[in-house]
Amino acid sequence: MFKTETMMLTRRPGYSLLLTLFILCEISLPAQPIAVSDAFALTGALIYPAPGEVPIPDGVVIVNHGKIIAVGKKGEISIPRNMQTIDCTGQTVVAGFWNTHVHFMEPKWNDAAKLPAAQLTVQLQDMLTRYGFTSVVDIGSELQNTLALRRRVTTGEVKGPRILTAGMIIFPKDGLPYYVTDYLPPELVAKVRMNEAATPADAVRIVDEQLAQGADVVKVMAVSIMRPNGRLQFKPMPLPIIQAATAEAHRKGKLVFAHPTNMEGIELVLAAHVDVLAHTSEEPSKWDSTVARRLKAANVTLIPTFTLFDQDQDFDGILKEVKNYSDIGGQIMFGTDIGFLPDYPSLTKEFGYLARAGLTFSQILASLTTIPAARLGFADSTGAIRRGMDADLLVLDGDPAKDQSAFYHVALTLRQGRIIYQKSQPGSPAGTSTISPAP
Repeated sequence: MFKTETMMLTRRPGYSLLLTLFILCEISLPAQPIAVSDAFALTGALIYPAPGEVPIPDGVVIVNHGKIIAVGKKGEISIPRNMQTIDCTGQTVVAGFWNTHVHFMEPKWNDAAKLPAAQLTVQLQDMLTRYGFTSVVDIGSELQNTLALRRRVTTGEVKGPRILTAGMIIFPKDGLPYYVTDYLPPELVAKVRMNEAATPADAVRIVDEQLAQGADVVKVMAVSIMRPNGRLQFKPMPLPIIQAATAEAHRKGKLVFAHPTNMEGIELVLAAHVDVLAHTSEEPSKWDSTVARRLKAANVTLIPTFTLFDQDQDFDGILKEVKNYSDIGGQIMFGTDIGFLPDYPSLTKEFGYLARAGLTFSQILASLTTIPAARLGFADSTGAIRRGMDADLLVLDGDPAKDQSAFYHVALTLRQGRIIYQKSQPGSPAGTSTISPAP
């Protein structure tokens, strides 16, 4: 058990090494983007309006000023004369994806208020938008820096996804995990340590301060993994402290995410009425259907983050935990821990692991779209392809219902009708789709 944590040094380079690499690596600018007007139509694609709904072959989505104004089958939807069209024949259109477990904690995000906009756009593409993420939840980073990044995305200066953030994680007193104390720069460790809670009053104060500054959710470390003298040791957050943090967040209408680590952490989540498990438990031998039913009854949403655990000796058991929760109707949201895990392309394995755990195409699509949109309070504006909703849309090469790898073969990523990522091909600098005015 907990092999993943003991292997963290090999899975995640030290911060000084990362900083050196980012300084030395040349940043390449994105291909010249497709220019889309305020009104356009995606045509000819197979459209999945929402999980479980009947797909639309040879479909049309009409967008005007960032909103979807019509969706249906070609021939049944009237495209206004001279409207710009993007021919998506042979491709698939789905709602933009959510990644509900990310971190903007790598050195390349430092001083986000002043970094060149083009650089930030490329970094967001490399990490998120090239994989179709139009909305993300950062559940652990330096709050003011992430808020600065979000402001620049919101104004349109930087092309990127909707960003929700927890800011700094709340830790038990003297309970920073070894992968924080050992690998983060000392100045950042000092900032993180300021969010240790020794008392319920401390927890309330930290929640109030971060929400007042602009945080959207709260993240607590239910059980920390320490490594004194080279041996793993587990430090739980006292129940009254996690209860106080959760109650204060709920009083202000905010969700609480928790890192459980083990079954003791799961019990703390249940006792404190936490909303979201940021990972599943690394003790699958102690997981059973009773645990799953209790979590479901408590309306707890689970983020599997399988890729974090795929070197764990109990990985098959972790897969079974998630299948068990899915089988009883427990809510599952897609998340990858990207930004803590730095090998971005490897995280595409998450789709395959969800399928290996027994989730169907519709269930995987729901974990990426409708479930997080509803859980985070955006069901009225995103997560499905319907009239009146934001034009958060993906054009995929292939049909993910037939081949799950198509989930991450993204040709275009649109956020509120604006292209924030496009796939480029040699000899086709404008991307893979053909654009023309309607006849």
